Parts: sequence; structure tokens; C-alpha cells
Amino acid sequence: MQEENNLQPLQLQIAALRAAEPAADGAAILLKADALLAGERRSLAIAIMRDLAPLVAVTLLAKAAEAGTVPGEANAPPVPPALECLGIGAVAAQDPTRVRLHLQFDNGLMLPAEMSKEAARALIRGLESELKS
Repeated sequence: MQEENNLQPLQLQIAALRAAEPAADGAAILLKADALLAGERRSLAIAIMRDLAPLVAVTLLAKAAEAGTVPGEANAPPVPPALECLGIGAVAAQDPTRVRLHLQFDNGLMLPAEMSKEAARALIRGLESELKS
């Protein structure tokens, strides 16, 4: 018979994000943050594997929606909130078949994202269509 695990899940709350940077090997994104753990403010570092970064962002947005920060229609699930950024710049990527976008936020953080040039062209068409309406 296996013994039951009586450990309680770790409850922590991120109080402030101080920095975000890629790991030296490029495999992860390192976040430096201040967190509240058991009522005490502590510094911590969080490594998010690059492959998991989009999932983490979507999960955080969904949690905000669950918390009621997004108004939803009656009987419809709430639409998750969007990240609000100051601007987006396009720059050349190391791979000539891709375009690199830099999303700049008001707290000074920048989120890089890359896509194929074909996807970038589709984005341009979508933006043109949206801006016409």
C-alpha cells in the first residue's frame, strides 16, 4: 500500500516582475520576480522552457478571465483578456524565411516572437482588413 502524500501545494503570488531574459543556451526564458510566499516577500527566479512559454501566457490569461476580470456574455465563456502593448516592431530574423516581431510593453519588457514570412503576409492582410472596418 502506498503512503498518502500529505504535502500541501505551494501557494505563492507574484508581486512584481523585475526582469525577463533568455537563458544563455536559449532553451528557456528566465524571469526574475518578487513573490509573496507565506506572507513574506521573497526574490525568486523562474525558468520557463521556450516551448512552454505560449502555454504559460495562455494559462495566465485564462486565469485572469476566471477571476472575473473579463465581462462575458450570458451563457458564453468569457473571452480571455489580451496582452496590451505599446507597440510592435518588425525586424529581420536570423532565418531569412522568418520575420521577428518585438512587442513592447509599458513596463519596459519586450517580447520577441517569430513567424514565417507567409504568416506575416497573412497578418498584414488581416490588419488591413480590420483597420478598414
